[in-house]
Amino acid sequence: NYNIFPKSVKVFFTLLLFFIFLFIYLKESFKHKIHIAMSIDNKIIYSCIVLITSLLDNKAKSSFYIIHILYNNSTLINPMNKIDKVLEKFGNNSAKIIYHNLGNDFKGAPTELFPLAAYYRISLPSLLSNIDKVLYTDVDVVNLKDLSEMYNIKFKNESYICASLDYLHVRKELTDMGINVDKYINAGVLLMNLKVMRKLSIEKKIREFIKTHFLNLFDQTAINGVCHNNIQVLPFKYVHFAFNSFEKLVKLNNEQLPQYRVTESELKQAYDNPTLLHYFANYKPWNIRYSGYRGVYWWYYAKI
Repeated sequence: NYNIFPKSVKVFFTLLLFFIFLFIYLKESFKHKIHIAMSIDNKIIYSCIVLITSLLDNKAKSSFYIIHILYNNSTLINPMNKIDKVLEKFGNNSAKIIYHNLGNDFKGAPTELFPLAAYYRISLPSLLSNIDKVLYTDVDVVNLKDLSEMYNIKFKNESYICASLDYLHVRKELTDMGINVDKYINAGVLLMNLKVMRKLSIEKKIREFIKTHFLNLFDQTAINGVCHNNIQVLPFKYVHFAFNSFEKLVKLNNEQLPQYRVTESELKQAYDNPTLLHYFANYKPWNIRYSGYRGVYWWYYAKI
């Protein structure tokens, strides 16, 4: 019975409980909040689950992930049940998942090879209107480290997108349009300064580009076409393609213009210890023809 204790003891325990709850609250509030976005449709829900599993399994205790799922509820039947089970497995204190229904946004954009959901990343500046920065990632990616270091990369000069290099020869699709670029980035992983993008109306410019240009690589073409002068190159150590061999990454590096190449030593360190691995194009571990040994990372988290 609480009433049998002297008043001084009651005050002591009341204050003790107050400070315990205050400590718990402050501990949670001081966690490093990292906003992550990804797009899904019916064909890639399982890949999304594997990606989220890898994110939460490698998250530091000091980080709190806010995961934004972009989808169309007219073509995707209740993805929440399956995805939310991942969060239940790791605990709600590790992350929060927010679902954004984009409906028929981008309807009419070319989608011969890619789903309409691929365009959803373009809407992030307006969709996340109260957020300054987000890390967008395709779901054919697996995470191997906490994202704090990568998320805290400083944007230099007038850059508002940070992304990894793709094959330079692909820039021909832009030079054929009369757009001269000295690099070409892959849009699978994008660190986006949403605050600056909103200020410069970048989303509106990309949407206009989609309407007025032929898009050989769809949203990636539009992002490179509009943003090429304001893209900062993301070091290979943070994300690179999940090649079957180190030599293929060396070849990708050597194709770049001199100012964007790194030493083979840096490349080897990046290859051996990346933050994110991108199973791009046909390098998909779940495809029956895939034979790359680096697929073991994906299957590890699929098993979890």
